[in-house]
Amino acid sequence: MNETACAGPETATDTVNIYHSRADNVGDRMCGPAQFFWPDRVTNVTFAYELTAPENAIVGGGQVFGQTNDLSRKWVENPTGALVAWGVAVPLKGKDDALVRDVSSRFGLFGTRNFEWHDELAFVPCASCMSPAFDNVPAPKHEFVMYVHQKKTPALTERDGVPFMTNKNQEMKAVVDFLASGETVVTSSYHGVYWAQLLGRKVVCVPYSQKFSTLQHKPFLAKEAAWTSALGLASRTEPLLDEYREINRKFAVKVAELLDLDG
Repeated sequence: MNETACAGPETATDTVNIYHSRADNVGDRMCGPAQFFWPDRVTNVTFAYELTAPENAIVGGGQVFGQTNDLSRKWVENPTGALVAWGVAVPLKGKDDALVRDVSSRFGLFGTRNFEWHDELAFVPCASCMSPAFDNVPAPKHEFVMYVHQKKTPALTERDGVPFMTNKNQEMKAVVDFLASGETVVTSSYHGVYWAQLLGRKVVCVPYSQKFSTLQHKPFLAKEAAWTSALGLASRTEPLLDEYREINRKFAVKVAELLDLDG
């Protein structure tokens, strides 16, 4: 693993990006926005990091709402700098709405990847869409490929003659090229769905939580033991890469102004 997010010491700077920067799950590791926008100005750190004055912090992206809540409560008690949430997953709307509103109010800017909150909170898809891994991808050469979460769907296993990959300890470029090589992507990974949609590939999603329903474009959902019968029902959106990159760029302008990152 040699992506930017894993490089360099976790030392204090004026601004830190707090997320799962050293995860073995490639999706978690690549969702920190600073690595794409300010690699020389912001330090990537994990949630074990303790903020100290006068630091600013970008929190996320990823499935880190619990950590976001805890960190922002500590920040309210002892403010350091400005707080930004970027592409953070939040509870599905209708579950813990009061908590989501309370947590988001503690931030100078709050962007969530949950599309169903877009009427109240800034919709900011995962910043991994900014990766140059998407800039030159192969054409499809397989009818379908399987990209599987390393832990969540143990019954989704390799099949003879079907290209297969898990999300554990992968390089992003290898994953994106793998997904692009399939006309249809069968996946139990959130980022497997997301990245396949960025590429405009058809998707069959084998879900393990409600987070797959928070995407702007809902994938076709299949049961773990019956996904083969769903291949003909795979969902497809027009490639989302340009649209989602533009959303992230516009959010980055606001973040840079708040945290004085382009000065």
